[in-house]
Formats: sequence, structure tokens, C-alpha cells
Amino acid sequence: MTSQQSLRKPTTPGDVLQYDYLEPLNLKIADLADMLNVHRNTISALVNNNRKLTADMAIRLSRVFDTSIEFWLNLQQNVDIWEVQNNARTQEEMSRIKTIAEVLAKRKSDQQDIA
Repeated sequence: MTSQQSLRKPTTPGDVLQYDYLEPLNLKIADLADMLNVHRNTISALVNNNRKLTADMAIRLSRVFDTSIEFWLNLQQNVDIWEVQNNARTQEEMSRIKTIAEVLAKRKSDQQDIA
């Protein structure tokens, strides 16, 4: 595990919606869907963490709850980064990425071998 990885998954936008907005404000998923002018299934999937937050939805939520767009987007970004950093298959793929320094050093080495 790298130092960038954290043990606990960051709080999702769906969890924030559920526990910081819907429950305290006594709102139902259907209420929020109506306020956002989207289908109830869209909000249900987001609240139940079956759908990622989009920029469009971040804008809608920021308007409804008088928050910043970045607040919502940062929540999703933190989850996305955590998921990549904690996915063994993705990390295996990432380990095969060549840095620009490696490519340039190889190129320089190859040119010196030719000369």
C-alpha cells in the first residue's frame, strides 16, 4: 500500500446526501428528485452509491442546497481516486507505465549505442 492510500473509503456524495441533507431535512428521495427536476431513480442510484456524481448533478445539488459545485465534485473525486489507488488490478497496470524520464533516458541510451 502506498502512502497515498487511505484505509477508509472517503465519504461518497450519496452518503452526504442521505445523512447530511435528506434525513436532517426530512426529505424523501422523491422530494429531492422533484426539486432537482430529475427522475426518482437517478437520485435513488446516487444516494445508494450505485451511480457516480456527474458535473450536471453537482450543479443541480449546489443550486438546491446553496453549496458550491466544487463541494460535490470533490466528494466524488476523492472516492474515484481512492478506488483507483485501492484496486489491485489497476495498480498492476499503473506499475507498467513508463515515465517521461525513463523514455528519454532509453532514447538517449539508444542514440549513444548507435554513435
